[in-house]
Parts: sequence; structure tokens; C-alpha cells
Amino acid sequence: MVRNMNNLIIKVLVFSVVLSLLPLLVEISPIEYQGASLMAADDDKKKKKRRRTKLPSKKAQKILQQLQPLIEAEAWDEAVMLLTPMGNLESKFTSTDRSKMHYYFGYIYFSSEEYPKAEQAYKNLMKEEDSSDQERLGALYSLSQLSYIAEDYKQAINYLLEWMDLEENPSADSYSLLSTTYYQLQDFKKSKENIEIAIEMQESLDIPITRLVLDANGNPLVDENGNETGEREETGETRKGVAKENHYLLKMALFSELKQDLDILPIYEVLVQWYPKKQYWTQLSGLYGQQERSMDQMGALEAAYDDKLLDKQREFLALSQLLFMFENPRKAAEVMQDGFDQKIVKEEEKTLKALAQYWHASRELTKAKPYYQKAAKVSKEGELYIFLGQVHFGLDEFKEAREAIKQGIKKGKLKDEAAAHMLLGQVLFENQEWDLATESFRKCIDVAEDQFDVKKKKQKAKKKKVQDQARKWVTYTEGEEERVEALKLKRKFLGI
Repeated sequence: MVRNMNNLIIKVLVFSVVLSLLPLLVEISPIEYQGASLMAADDDKKKKKRRRTKLPSKKAQKILQQLQPLIEAEAWDEAVMLLTPMGNLESKFTSTDRSKMHYYFGYIYFSSEEYPKAEQAYKNLMKEEDSSDQERLGALYSLSQLSYIAEDYKQAINYLLEWMDLEENPSADSYSLLSTTYYQLQDFKKSKENIEIAIEMQESLDIPITRLVLDANGNPLVDENGNETGEREETGETRKGVAKENHYLLKMALFSELKQDLDILPIYEVLVQWYPKKQYWTQLSGLYGQQERSMDQMGALEAAYDDKLLDKQREFLALSQLLFMFENPRKAAEVMQDGFDQKIVKEEEKTLKALAQYWHASRELTKAKPYYQKAAKVSKEGELYIFLGQVHFGLDEFKEAREAIKQGIKKGKLKDEAAAHMLLGQVLFENQEWDLATESFRKCIDVAEDQFDVKKKKQKAKKKKVQDQARKWVTYTEGEEERVEALKLKRKFLGI
């Protein structure tokens, strides 16, 4: 059953993971293409023979200098107009110049989502004999992305494998793109192999730990305008890297597709720490629940609640129940009250009863009372009127307590009718209604006679205990009545 639940959780992610990876636009700037951003998957890969890099002509350099601000301002039309003369084969522009032009055309058209034009630009670049290795690598990677967007997944893989063969240090993102593309072709085995490489590369990195730079007084540094600079410095310590969010999701989706076992709990523990979202907290809570780690289950839900991520009634109910189970009725009540206030939790018998009981257990009787009243009215059983009577009794509201308990007894279906009559007798006793109190205690004795099964040892003992207590109350009530009446006569005689 646990495995089925896990599979259900993962399958929900499959569609969203693939969609989230579809618009894989260029994350590397073709203006300053750097190839890989992470370590190599194969440290023994030999360095490839590099093409000699040639500088653009002085005339082209002037155009490229004017191009930079247009690119930064995303003034695409003006940028295209500026570059176009470089493509004139009869001009003095070189093959190196034209390769720069095609590269920037590719970037411009890719950025403005004119994908066919971007593809043609990169293909033209590949034909230029003096294009640099850096440019050709960038063009190949972009062509793989463009093929992916065009849903030509086989061609995307071909471009990407060619790029990986030439690139000394393929990035984790490239393995992720390859994995996603294989996923689209339903080659889940190869997809899994590549996403695991991507995750391993990222998790094996040693990331420097930094801290905020403080002044001599221990305050954050500020600029001349008094604003914090946010400057940080390395502590000398490191932590292990963390993979991108979608990489973890794709891995889980692939294991589900391949029907292979995967302990997804550690993955969700990473997700909530680095990519905290409601769905991760609630799913982590559910996984803890499957392993009967109730305290952790509560902690995960409570973290989501504290971050204001919960938005469903069942989530508020689950958290409040766990808090109550771990003897924190006040927080349980506050969570439920918040759910009511936000109109997330509906006012129905089970929710009203829960909130009333949480406030009751917190000894907040005044707060518990209105919720018991509402719940008791809609309940088909009399139990909640008995609880309401207890609250009134605790607030010294004896008349209200008497009426509530009587309504509960009348409504019936009580779990312990004998106890209800005992409570009614105690209320009547406090209100000095001696005869009615004695009557209630005697009724308790009679009800207990039929309520408990004497053939069962525990019930037999409980019956005796209840009846003995009721008899003591009868005796005490009669004695108290005589004492009170005698005191009244004495005061009357003394004229007090």
C-alpha cells in the first residue's frame, strides 16, 4: 500500500515536470559563451584540438561595440539592422566577422522567440570556416534546444551528443536536457542514466559557505546612502551542492515510469529545505505518516502552516489533530481557529466539535462554549450537549449547565449515560437543588445497572465504582442539605 501511495505521488509530478522543462531557453549568454558551468562527467576525457581563434576586423569590432547596449536593452530590431551589413559577401567583412554576426542573430532570434530564424542563423555559423570553437559549441547547444522546442527530439539528441563530444566539461544542465529529451521519446532508461549524472555532478560540488560582512559594531555594512550592501565573505567552510529542483522531480518521475523502487523521502527532505513549496511539505508529511513518524509528520505540516502555505480544510484538520495528539491543544485550537477565520475550514459538526474540544483542553472555556453550542445543535447525538454542560459548569453557569446536560440526555445516544446523570447531579448540587440532585444520583445508579456488562471484568469494576460514587453523593447531598437548612435557621434566629 505504501508503494502504491508513493507511485501516486510521483505520477502526479510526471506531467508537471515535463511541462516545466519544455521551454528550455538559453540560460547561457551567447555574447560570452563559457561552455560548462559544472565539473566534467568524465575526468579522463582528452582535450580536443582547438581551432585557431581569429579576431574580428576593426570595422566589425566597432559594430559589435555599438551592439552591446542594444542587446542589453533588448532592442532587437535595431540590433538586426546594425548587424545586417556584415553579411554582405562583397564587403570587406571576413568569415570571422560573419560568424559573429550569425551568432548574434541566433541569440536575437532565440530571445525574441523567432525560432526558425534562430536555427538558420546557427546553421549558417557552422558553415563559416573561421568560426571559433566557442561559437560553434554555443551554436550546437542552442540548436539542440531549438530542436527540442520544435519537438524534433531525435535531432535534439544528435546535436547535444555532438556538443558533448566536443565540450571538455559538459554541464549538469546539458545532461538534464539530454535526459528530458530521452523522456519525450519514452526512452526512460537513458533518461534516468543522464538525470542521475546531472544530479551527481551538482551534489558532488563543494560550495563555499558565506556569511554577512559586519562592521566593527557587529552591524551589516551600509553604503553612503545608508542602505545595507549585503556584502558577504567566505567562512572557509563548505557544504555539498544541491541539484536543481526539476532534476529531482524528473528522477522520481522516471523511477515511477520504470516501476523501480526509490526511497523518495530523502529527496523530499532536500526539496523542502532548498525549494520549499506547499506540495513538498504536505507530501513529506504524508511520507513520514506512512513510516509512523508522527512527530516528523506534524513538524512538516506545521512548517507549511507557519509559512502560510496550507489552503485546504483537510490540511488544517490533519495538523490540528497531530498537535492535539502531541499534547499541544492550544496550538491545535489556534490552527483550527485560523482555518475558520480564513473561511478555509467549514463550520460543520466535526470541525466545530474539534475546535471546541481543543479550546476546552486548553482550559479556554469561554472560547470553547460557542463552538460546542453550534456543534450540539447540528449533532444527532446528545454527547456534545454534555460537553457544553461541562463548560457551563466550569464557568459556574449552573442553570445553563443543567439545561445543556438535560438536552443531551434527552437527545440520547450517549457514550456514558450514567456519567451524564452523575454530572447533572453535581450541577444541581452546586445550585442547591437538593431533591433534583439526589434524584439524578439515584438515576445514575439505575442507569449504570443496565449500562455495564457484569460478565466483563473491567465493566463490572467500573459499574461498582460509578454506583459507589453515586451513593456517596446521595449521602453527601442529604447531609449538605441538612447543614445548609440548619445554617439558614440559625441565621434567621440570630437575625443575620
